[in-house]
Amino acid sequence: MSARGLSFAAFDVETANADRGSICAIGVVVVRDGILDGTYSWECRPPAAVDYFSAFNTSVHGITGDSVAGAPRFGDVWPQVLEVIGEFPLVSHNAAFDTGAVRKACDHSGLPWPVIRFGCTMVWARRHLDLVSYRLPMVSAALGVELVTHHDAAADAAAAAGIALELAARTGSGTIDALAEAMETRIGRITETGWDGCRRVGKRKIDRLVAPGTAADVDPDHPLYGQVVAFTGGLMSMTRQGAMNAVARCGATAAKAVTRRTTLLVIGDGFTGADPSAFTTGKAARASELRAKGFGIEVLTENDLLELLAQEAPTESPSASSAVSVPPHPGLVGTQPPM
Repeated sequence: MSARGLSFAAFDVETANADRGSICAIGVVVVRDGILDGTYSWECRPPAAVDYFSAFNTSVHGITGDSVAGAPRFGDVWPQVLEVIGEFPLVSHNAAFDTGAVRKACDHSGLPWPVIRFGCTMVWARRHLDLVSYRLPMVSAALGVELVTHHDAAADAAAAAGIALELAARTGSGTIDALAEAMETRIGRITETGWDGCRRVGKRKIDRLVAPGTAADVDPDHPLYGQVVAFTGGLMSMTRQGAMNAVARCGATAAKAVTRRTTLLVIGDGFTGADPSAFTTGKAARASELRAKGFGIEVLTENDLLELLAQEAPTESPSASSAVSVPPHPGLVGTQPPM
């Protein structure tokens, strides 16, 4: 697979706990002129303010406090990552989460935000494909891209690179900017004083019902804004009510049943697939039935939900001059970091 002339760096991060800045692994894959030209991987201890591992996060990626006990901290590894990335634009699957994690980890470490441009293969896949789930394994499979070990940072970065190359080949795009334009999105940017995400060009038309009482300052570009979200199965990281409250704060409607208005179904109990018919609950069966009739219900895992909840509105005035410990999202349960 190649897309002649396309050069970029794909990246992925894994986090130790509910704090976005608790980065414990980083993967980078460099693509030069459409060819994979280098794979890099780092494990690190999270910044000191958030250096603890939750059972949920460890269950996702397998990294523990013991396994990184002898590794350098994020702040010591990050300059090496920037050296590898160089002047390349970045690509990530769900870049809003990965770039948000980098910004927060830099805040915790007393480091300036990097100056980078980035695209999101999840955003682009939603513009190009019609899938039940836009998680990395599902998009990779749909495009014939190899994903060796999901939630291994280097493997996830390689899959994101493959997705970008395949989409570029399909659209005849020779640069990341051209690919973003072909997908009707704009490139995301981070500077030392602000950031904006990889988003659809123009103001998004909201044609779904927004929950009554939604805060006026909720970001209308948040991926949960205007969605109707149902839940099935138990969640490890938060209570059901906590999850419903959390999505409501993002402008979504938390529904108790799956109906024709449902747009997202969050499946718990450790579900990692995409086909709701593989999960034996009435809500999952109803979602499968409605999808078969043409209703576009997207399936999320618990980890997908957490990544969406971690996203925030763009800012022009970050408090990047000092490291601040941010507690887990309201509704999360588990051990808190030492104070």
